[in-house]
Amino acid sequence: MPRAEAVVQARREFGNVTRTAERGRETWQWPAVESLAFDVRYALRQLRMQPVFATVSVLILGLGIGASTTVFSVVKRLALEPLPVRAADRLVSVINTDLPALSAQTSTVATFEALQTMRSFEELTTYEAFFARASYKLTGDGEPERLAGVLVGDNFFSFLGVEPAAGRSFTADEGRKNGPGAVMLSHELWKRRYKSDRAVIGRQLRINDRAATIVGVLPPTFDFGEIFAPGVKIDLYMPAILEDMRNWGNALAIVGRLRTGTPFNAAQAEANLTSARLQREHPDRGDPGSYGAILKHLGTTLTGNLRRPMMVLWAAVGLVLLIVCVNLSSLLLARAASRRKEMAVRGALGAGKTRLVRQMLTETCVLALFGGGLGVAFAYAAVEYVRRFEGLSIPLLKTAYIDGTALATAAGITLLTALLFGLAPAFAAARHDLATAMKNDSRSATEGRDHRVTRSALVVSEVALACLLLVGAGLLLRRFVHVLDINLGLQPHGTYTLRVDPGAAIDTGDKSRAYLRTLITTARATPGVEAASVTDALPLESNRSWFLWAKEKSPKEGTDALVKLVGPRLLETMRTPLLAGREFNEQDDHNGAPVALINENLARRLWPNSDPLNGVVRCANVDWKVVGVVRDVRHLKVEESAGPELYLPVYARRATRSLYLVVRTNKLFSDVGPALRRALSDVAPDLPTAGFRPVADVVSRALSQRRFFVDLLTAFATIALLLAAIGIYGLISYSVTRRTAEIGIRMALGASGSQIFRAVVRDTLRLALAGVFLGIVAAVALSSLLASLLFNVSANDTGTYVFAAGLLLLVALAAAFFPAFRAGRISPMNALRAE
Repeated sequence: MPRAEAVVQARREFGNVTRTAERGRETWQWPAVESLAFDVRYALRQLRMQPVFATVSVLILGLGIGASTTVFSVVKRLALEPLPVRAADRLVSVINTDLPALSAQTSTVATFEALQTMRSFEELTTYEAFFARASYKLTGDGEPERLAGVLVGDNFFSFLGVEPAAGRSFTADEGRKNGPGAVMLSHELWKRRYKSDRAVIGRQLRINDRAATIVGVLPPTFDFGEIFAPGVKIDLYMPAILEDMRNWGNALAIVGRLRTGTPFNAAQAEANLTSARLQREHPDRGDPGSYGAILKHLGTTLTGNLRRPMMVLWAAVGLVLLIVCVNLSSLLLARAASRRKEMAVRGALGAGKTRLVRQMLTETCVLALFGGGLGVAFAYAAVEYVRRFEGLSIPLLKTAYIDGTALATAAGITLLTALLFGLAPAFAAARHDLATAMKNDSRSATEGRDHRVTRSALVVSEVALACLLLVGAGLLLRRFVHVLDINLGLQPHGTYTLRVDPGAAIDTGDKSRAYLRTLITTARATPGVEAASVTDALPLESNRSWFLWAKEKSPKEGTDALVKLVGPRLLETMRTPLLAGREFNEQDDHNGAPVALINENLARRLWPNSDPLNGVVRCANVDWKVVGVVRDVRHLKVEESAGPELYLPVYARRATRSLYLVVRTNKLFSDVGPALRRALSDVAPDLPTAGFRPVADVVSRALSQRRFFVDLLTAFATIALLLAAIGIYGLISYSVTRRTAEIGIRMALGASGSQIFRAVVRDTLRLALAGVFLGIVAAVALSSLLASLLFNVSANDTGTYVFAAGLLLLVALAAAFFPAFRAGRISPMNALRAE
């Protein structure tokens, strides 16, 4: 660009540009840029002169901006962004029914095959829904190891757009019956066990005593558990052989991709027709909902229940940010008041109000810039900390990250915050003339009415915002405490469980019964073990359901019920009360009459007006005689009452792929565990005895999502309370300083120190009461947003409101104590002499 054009362009961008000559050199001057540079240097010099003010302000800003950036990154990943898979906006999950049990939502192989003929779908894939109940023993390549695995459709990874980091995905032949055995490794397993060696591709190994070839390694960016099973780590992926799974019942989770341009409603209508046709073709199944096909957007299925709590969390952070703004406004107003004389003198020397406002805003922006930088650093650390949480059943949480959008948001929040807390002090400093400033700067001057009004408004608003956040956190915290106090129908503490996979060698019912009896007997004989048994379904973890009905009634009066296979004395081991009849014993096996236990809920549904004992339940084409009634156990969710449950004797069934050994001890497990592991290893050398875990951890994991949100909201409420205390203390302290001469005069006229103390405290409490009132009114108005998040706690719970109000008043009283105490000790002579 020619020099003349460059000068014109520069003038447009930077204002007037002048050229000067200095010792034969031409120099260009840019007044606007130099003026801005001067403002920045002056702002930095001012901050260096007041290190305490600068440090406190930057820390407060960093806390608010960091918290908001962190939550934005998490909310964006969980609730705003599409899933990290190909064509996520067109992906739908296909469920059997809307019932909460997993087996009620999953589908049969016949359903999957029928849906593949639909014109609305571009492609479908599937995976084994109950993978969490199976584990795989890897042998033939190094030390034997028990690993978690999942069966997936042969097109599963190509469907999701996941490219292997090494090797390839499955082929269609590997998904057929008697096809070549194949396995893909997770990136973590490949790195840990095989040291990231690409030569493992093509290597032979054995999985559950069956030959398989390593054909590929998943990339580190893909985590099956993080999307489809939060908190579960998957090591192995094998192709699902649908022909072998045909008799498994509802065992498949189906995911489909709609064709481009296909309306969702049209796809659902076609799915309804396909479902009705399947039901006509398979009238043998008693459950009328065996072949349902309800479409739901995959993102909604996985994270839909998180959207409301995440929005509440985001609102909480917004309140914290507003409190930060109020705090900093009060600090800057106090600072601006002390600089009124300086601003007035500069104005008298020719600086216009616009120039003064710009100077003040520049100082505010410099302060915000430092706070924003600290906030981004804090956000990076906080997001990384959140990503490392273990045992949280929150999908996609580990994939949260700080990206360009988050950084842009942080920059926007920083700028907005700078404007919010900087404009009022800037205009306040610029509107004073020299005479007024010199007058008000007198040591004898009392605090002006406008300053009292501003200070009072800041205190009231800060208390109101803190009250609103404290009430919300208090309601959710009370809800969580209620959940913890619920009677689950069992006593998890003191109970420990171990995954038991008999393996391919245990392939008959007789071998399975002998194997399980040996394990139970050995466990019971271990010193310190009170009771032991087995089950295939742990509460709050497994949720298989079957359709059943009372034999003497019509199947139309039947219901879906959770089904559990249990061993003798399981109720004793889990401390689940038996209300009527008897528990299973060793004789309840395949040689005896089929017997069952039912819970209270199922008893009321099937026999509402009669005794359920000796009644007969028709389920899985077998007539089961009811021999006992069991107390309801909250099996699906802690917050939900128990639904119908059916207990079947494990010895009456064929060998299952996965069971849990459950033991109860009245001692520390660290004292009992070593002997128990040795004893079990002696009778079952392949049993991974290191895998014992407390049943209490199962309950804790089921509550992890709620605990995560409650802990974060409580942390934000605590921060808000602390910031409110700091803000009230700063404003009252500043007010006392400004009123020193007035207080000295009042004391000279006869007011005592205690009267001055009470007056300051009374003024503070009056403002705090006004803020509490406004906060409670706002909390009541917004309580409907929290109603769906509460359990056994009213959104207008009086106790929580009273507690929040009392706590804030105590905080205000504590914050006002030291300034009031200092005011009461002012010497009239010193105050008048200072005048």
